[in-house]
Amino acid sequence: MKHRIGAQKIKSGRMTNIINYGVSDTLKALFAQLKDTPGLNGHKYHGKDVAQIAQNIVCRNYGSVCYELSFLCWAVVNHRHYSSSALLSFFWLDENIQPKRFRQAFRQPVQTTSGNICMGEDYLQLQIGDVEFAISPTRVGVLAVMLELIASIEPAQLSNIETLLLDADTKAIKQLSSNFQKLIYSYLKEHIPEASTQERFRAISEWLKQHNLTAQKLTDQDVLDFWLNPPAQPSYIKYSTVLDDLLDAITAIEVVENTFNAEYALSLGSNSEQGEVDADWVQTTVFEQAENVSDLGWLCQSPKFLTLAQYQPMNPLLSHGKLARQLPLSFLRLSIFGGWQSKLVQAKRKSTQVLSDKLQQFPNRHYQDYLAELNDSESQCKQVQQVIAHLFYSLNNPLFIGIMLKQMPTNLQQALKIWMRAQIADPTESEVNLFIDVQQWLYQHPKAQLWLTEAANLFKNNNKDGFKKLPLVTQLDIYQDGSEALDHCQELVARYLLVITKLNHENTQLAEIYRSDLCIFSNRFKQIYGAPHA
Repeated sequence: MKHRIGAQKIKSGRMTNIINYGVSDTLKALFAQLKDTPGLNGHKYHGKDVAQIAQNIVCRNYGSVCYELSFLCWAVVNHRHYSSSALLSFFWLDENIQPKRFRQAFRQPVQTTSGNICMGEDYLQLQIGDVEFAISPTRVGVLAVMLELIASIEPAQLSNIETLLLDADTKAIKQLSSNFQKLIYSYLKEHIPEASTQERFRAISEWLKQHNLTAQKLTDQDVLDFWLNPPAQPSYIKYSTVLDDLLDAITAIEVVENTFNAEYALSLGSNSEQGEVDADWVQTTVFEQAENVSDLGWLCQSPKFLTLAQYQPMNPLLSHGKLARQLPLSFLRLSIFGGWQSKLVQAKRKSTQVLSDKLQQFPNRHYQDYLAELNDSESQCKQVQQVIAHLFYSLNNPLFIGIMLKQMPTNLQQALKIWMRAQIADPTESEVNLFIDVQQWLYQHPKAQLWLTEAANLFKNNNKDGFKKLPLVTQLDIYQDGSEALDHCQELVARYLLVITKLNHENTQLAEIYRSDLCIFSNRFKQIYGAPHA
């Protein structure tokens, strides 16, 4: 069946994606957990149902779902087939959360002391006193996801629901709906942006429209102009907040605009021969596209691939991906003048005199200093990759080949790849034999032996946690993940530095830009913090 997605739905989706950039990792993990919940046959919940609840939660639009769920819980609790642990039996043990199974569960009418339950042709009809309520079987999946979320937040809710609703009237149902909403509201205080965040994103959206700017059109000068002349409301003071909010907002808007173009322009359905596109595929693709933020802070944990000092210069670039290359100067300004402003904020809290002193003290780092830090971080990524290759090689793990090929000098890579293609074409060559043959090939090439010796020495001199001795074979998965993450960091930083190199004509352009920026930021900081009332 062909259908098209309406504009109203897209408008709702746009705001969902925008404010999603602030949802805590805990809540994101909960959504992911719901999506991957195992059921009787594969995943318990359909991806679109989890996405719908995620949208309701992020948009703080969960009141009607809680109300509808409360009526469904009443029907289940008062179903005579489930005399004890009704919710657990209905939603978890029997999994009556698909339309067919739901209809089957209520195939026989139920009459209770407080009301009647009857499955009609299209809806489950509830009659409770003078109140009638209908529940569509196609809604049960969404409601089940909401109940799972509530139970994940507070497991004791299941027994509370059954106690409250058994032989209860509509007052108890309304009370339960209120309880659900209070529980979710309290939980979201720690896990989702406040209304002020939405206000900031709306202000940015309006500003972009006024200046006819899109994600592709935004320049470094636009970012600077926004900070120098922000909207009247809400208040924008910190340059780092301006940059983060601008980039988060335009990234979200771009994703949702692509969603709109895909869903509104294409016919959705299962008939590929007629040019229809599967709706689930579209939704999955869009969600994957929206995952543009790389949180790789775990690289500084155990095993410690990087120190915090090595990781932090890259962190802003990792957070904003391709936009870092589109707006190279904005990130240079963030690294130098964002740090200066943070010191001014701290000084303001101490005393007027301390603030005045800090205003006179220009940053002791220039743009070239930040680039040197990035170069060092990139170099560290390469070295740790070489150490990881040594670990896999020493433990005779064939994955060594893939890690090594990404790190060796280009001419050596090409020679090895040509040789390996010939070996792989041999039908008698196994993965184990290939690794042994690669080892023998490496022994025959002095440059390869030099690289391996260098890798061994780097490992010997690496005293960070997780690299003081060879790990167990069973622990290699985390080192493989680390290798892939470091490769991502290395590639992103290298691309950013390439953009800067092209910009810095004859090594003079950045120095000129820095002198100009120093004047601009110094004057602006004096306006913000230099007034007597500041």
